[in-house]
Amino acid sequence: MKKIKEFIEGVRKEMAKVSWPSQQELIDSTIIVIVFTIIISAFIFGVDQVYSTILGAIYQ
Repeated sequence: MKKIKEFIEGVRKEMAKVSWPSQQELIDSTIIVIVFTIIISAFIFGVDQVYSTILGAIYQ
């Protein structure tokens, strides 16, 4: 039981050292991730459509 208490105390000390982002930084980062996810998804969709079209033309 003592080791569990020491572990939890250690976790609390380490969490106090963490540099948490501000709310605005978090919002900005989230928007960037969402935008790039959409862009990459659109790119992969486009490449897949091109490959599908080419392979469809070859195999017909």
